[in-house]
Amino acid sequence: MERLGGRMLAVSVDPQSRNRKVVERNRLAFPILSDQDRKVTAGFGLLHKGGGPGYSDIPVPAHVLVNRDGRIIWRHIAMRIQDRPDPKEEIRLLREKLGS
Repeated sequence: MERLGGRMLAVSVDPQSRNRKVVERNRLAFPILSDQDRKVTAGFGLLHKGGGPGYSDIPVPAHVLVNRDGRIIWRHIAMRIQDRPDPKEEIRLLREKLGS
Protein backbone atom coordinates (compact mmCIF):
# COMPACT_ATOMS: atom_id res chain seq x y z
CA MET A 1 0.00 0.00 0.00
CA GLU A 2 2.79 2.44 0.89
CA ARG A 3 4.53 1.76 -2.44
CA LEU A 4 1.34 3.01 -4.11
CA GLY A 5 1.40 6.20 -2.06
CA GLY A 6 -1.20 5.01 0.45
CA ARG A 7 -1.21 4.81 4.21
CA MET A 8 -3.30 2.65 6.49
CA LEU A 9 -4.95 4.01 9.60
CA ALA A 10 -7.60 2.59 11.87
CA VAL A 11 -10.17 4.65 13.71
CA SER A 12 -11.78 3.42 16.92
CA VAL A 13 -14.12 4.98 19.45
CA ASP A 14 -12.02 3.44 22.23
CA PRO A 15 -9.68 5.61 24.32
CA GLN A 16 -6.21 6.18 22.89
CA SER A 17 -4.62 4.26 25.79
CA ARG A 18 -6.56 1.12 24.81
CA ASN A 19 -5.78 1.60 21.12
CA ARG A 20 -2.07 1.91 21.90
CA LYS A 21 -2.19 -1.40 23.80
CA VAL A 22 -3.91 -3.09 20.84
CA VAL A 23 -1.22 -1.81 18.46
CA GLU A 24 1.57 -2.98 20.77
CA ARG A 25 0.03 -6.36 21.63
CA ASN A 26 -0.68 -7.20 17.99
CA ARG A 27 2.47 -5.53 16.60
CA LEU A 28 0.41 -3.57 14.12
CA ALA A 29 2.27 -1.61 11.46
CA PHE A 30 -0.33 1.17 11.50
CA PRO A 31 -1.78 3.46 14.15
CA ILE A 32 -5.26 3.30 15.63
CA LEU A 33 -6.66 6.79 16.09
CA SER A 34 -9.20 7.54 18.82
CA ASP A 35 -12.58 9.02 17.90
CA GLN A 36 -14.29 8.95 21.28
CA ASP A 37 -16.61 11.82 20.40
CA ARG A 38 -17.55 10.00 17.17
CA LYS A 39 -17.09 13.11 15.01
CA VAL A 40 -14.92 11.36 12.42
CA THR A 41 -17.17 8.31 12.36
CA ALA A 42 -20.26 10.49 11.89
CA GLY A 43 -18.48 12.62 9.28
CA PHE A 44 -17.86 9.54 7.15
CA GLY A 45 -21.49 8.48 7.53
CA LEU A 46 -20.51 5.43 9.57
CA LEU A 47 -22.53 5.93 12.72
CA HIS A 48 -25.46 3.66 13.54
CA LYS A 49 -27.62 5.93 15.65
CA GLY A 50 -29.25 4.08 18.53
CA GLY A 51 -27.71 0.76 17.48
CA GLY A 52 -25.70 0.14 20.64
CA PRO A 53 -26.43 -0.77 24.23
CA GLY A 54 -29.03 1.52 25.76
CA TYR A 55 -29.70 2.90 22.26
CA SER A 56 -26.27 4.53 22.17
CA ASP A 57 -24.70 5.46 18.83
CA ILE A 58 -22.12 2.94 17.61
CA PRO A 59 -19.75 2.91 14.64
CA VAL A 60 -20.38 0.66 11.67
CA PRO A 61 -17.32 -1.44 10.67
CA ALA A 62 -16.00 -0.17 7.34
CA HIS A 63 -12.96 0.18 5.12
CA VAL A 64 -12.60 3.58 3.48
CA LEU A 65 -10.16 4.81 0.84
CA VAL A 66 -9.68 8.58 1.04
CA ASN A 67 -7.67 10.55 -1.51
CA ARG A 68 -5.19 13.31 -0.71
CA ASP A 69 -7.99 15.88 -0.96
CA GLY A 70 -9.92 14.12 1.81
CA ARG A 71 -12.62 12.80 -0.53
CA ILE A 72 -13.90 9.26 -0.18
CA ILE A 73 -13.02 7.36 -3.36
CA TRP A 74 -14.24 3.93 -2.20
CA ARG A 75 -15.77 2.37 0.86
CA HIS A 76 -16.92 -1.01 2.05
CA ILE A 77 -19.52 -0.93 4.80
CA ALA A 78 -19.76 -4.19 6.70
CA MET A 79 -23.08 -5.84 7.36
CA ARG A 80 -21.46 -7.75 10.27
CA ILE A 81 -18.18 -7.40 12.13
CA GLN A 82 -16.72 -10.39 10.24
CA ASP A 83 -17.49 -8.85 6.83
CA ARG A 84 -14.10 -7.72 5.52
CA PRO A 85 -12.98 -6.97 1.96
CA ASP A 86 -10.11 -8.97 0.49
CA PRO A 87 -6.83 -7.02 0.93
CA LYS A 88 -5.84 -7.93 -2.65
CA GLU A 89 -9.03 -6.26 -3.87
CA GLU A 90 -8.21 -3.14 -1.88
CA ILE A 91 -4.72 -2.99 -3.43
CA ARG A 92 -6.27 -3.43 -6.89
CA LEU A 93 -8.67 -0.56 -6.11
CA LEU A 94 -5.81 1.63 -4.93
CA ARG A 95 -3.97 1.03 -8.20
CA GLU A 96 -7.13 1.73 -10.20
CA LYS A 97 -8.08 4.89 -8.27
CA LEU A 98 -4.56 6.29 -8.07
CA GLY A 99 -3.74 5.44 -11.67
CA SER A 100 -0.68 3.37 -10.71
